[in-house]
Amino acid sequence: MTDPVELAPDYYLANFVALVDFVMARYESMLSKGERQFYTAFRALDINSQRLYVRLLSRKGVPSSVGALFRQSKLIYAEIDDLPQAADRLVTAGLLQRDPVLPLEEVLPLFSKAELLAASPVSLPRTLKRPALELALLEQHSEPAVLLNALLETESLLAIQAAAHFETFKLCFFGNLNQDLTDYVLRDLGLYRYENYPLDPQSLPFQSRAQIELHLRYYDCLAQLDNALETGVDAILALAGRLPAFGAGIEGDATLLRRLDRLRLTLARQLERSDALEAADQLYRHCTRPPARERRARIAVRRGDIDTGLALCREIRAAPHNEAEQVFAESFGYRTAKKAGRSEGWEPPAGYQPPTQTAVLPQAPERVELLAAAHLQQASPGAAGDRCFYVENCLFNGVLGLYVWDILFAPVPGAFFNPFQVAPSDFRTPDFYPLRRAAFEQRLAELDGDKLARRVWQHYRDKQGIANPLVAWDALPEALLELALARIPADDWRRLFRRLLSDIEHHRAGLPDLILFPAAGGYELVEVKGPGDRLQQNQLRWLAFFARHHIRHRVLHVEWLQP
Repeated sequence: MTDPVELAPDYYLANFVALVDFVMARYESMLSKGERQFYTAFRALDINSQRLYVRLLSRKGVPSSVGALFRQSKLIYAEIDDLPQAADRLVTAGLLQRDPVLPLEEVLPLFSKAELLAASPVSLPRTLKRPALELALLEQHSEPAVLLNALLETESLLAIQAAAHFETFKLCFFGNLNQDLTDYVLRDLGLYRYENYPLDPQSLPFQSRAQIELHLRYYDCLAQLDNALETGVDAILALAGRLPAFGAGIEGDATLLRRLDRLRLTLARQLERSDALEAADQLYRHCTRPPARERRARIAVRRGDIDTGLALCREIRAAPHNEAEQVFAESFGYRTAKKAGRSEGWEPPAGYQPPTQTAVLPQAPERVELLAAAHLQQASPGAAGDRCFYVENCLFNGVLGLYVWDILFAPVPGAFFNPFQVAPSDFRTPDFYPLRRAAFEQRLAELDGDKLARRVWQHYRDKQGIANPLVAWDALPEALLELALARIPADDWRRLFRRLLSDIEHHRAGLPDLILFPAAGGYELVEVKGPGDRLQQNQLRWLAFFARHHIRHRVLHVEWLQP
């Protein structure tokens, strides 16, 4: 066991500086005047002031109209010498605002319940809950300055400034606002390791200031999503209207288009639930990805417009975005046409019923899949030597990730632009396979048992512990890999890999829970369903795929043994 890594007391500052320097070196011409001034002001500070600023910027303060608020008396950091002086220098640099003039309601959350009761000129019951206490204080003080003076008599408030500028730096560095400086910490602690891929300046996610502004607007809208969904139809429509529209310079930005699609789909789905069907349909029309056409077809039929519903199903059938959309069009179109007496041109979808067995087992605290695995190792005739592993989505994805590791992390333009990417930026998009088609096709064409095993074991040993979106290291013990590579024919691996790569976002889920290696040879895939559990659509599609390619499989329904 390795010794824990001890970070320097101001590790956070080194990480912050690395991030802003990285962005400044690559994006200076695209940054606003304010963002460049923010960088210059920060880099000119002494080290203690820098430490304090990054500490506050990374800390959750009390929101206010002038920035996140902090009480200076509550700030204690062992590595910062003379904190009051550091705060003064930040105020001078414009990165903190001291004692801003604020309404009483913005100041109250900074103080404890006991402090508020003590400062109140009017005696209030100590049993009051926090919200009721704040409301009582606001109602009783027609002259809020009295209470403000009592609270702030010996206290100095600090409001963080330029936080929005740092958001732009984060966006440029990570390509999103979901990641933060924690990624540095995970790396420094050795908890997360990233592949060492080249960072090509030509692969930057943003090529213009206008593009940056559109992404910032998207994230601003995303921050308002929960409130809009809770408020109702008018708020949803207002938020949808603030989203960047197609034609506003986003046509070539596939990442932004995907993000906007996801947000619009969420808004439109809530409009559906609120029975605002016309508004939902209009919003779905602005979405390019599934399930927009599916939802429009369902809305049309729900409104009695059978012609439009069937036309959309025919459109999907002719050019489906993915397998799930195609299955929907065939099934929903057939049912709708049959119900409307228009069955011509619509065939009943070919259903598949996988081989199914039932096992009655004693109920136990372990996962039902582990109980089923133990049962299968003992249940078959001559079961001595049978091995059964709980693998779910980890085995086939993991072996694929090891086999194509170098292709996955190849320097495709736009794929990698910061050192903390688990995957190329287009990994979960329809572009992932086409942009690497030649390399993938060559690798699949040369696949045989020896080459597969040699490459998989090489990457398994050389890359152990490095993050890969397809590889769950803890779920790939050597014993499992040895049996899988020895028992599963090369043709089966090739077919499995082709299906995974054809739509990696959707096909990497839904794989069977267990793989059984009988002592007599071969292998079998087993989907386990506990009491009350049913097969999902993506699981059914995988089972139908196994049937088409003569890969042994079954569904095992588990029932509990009654006492």
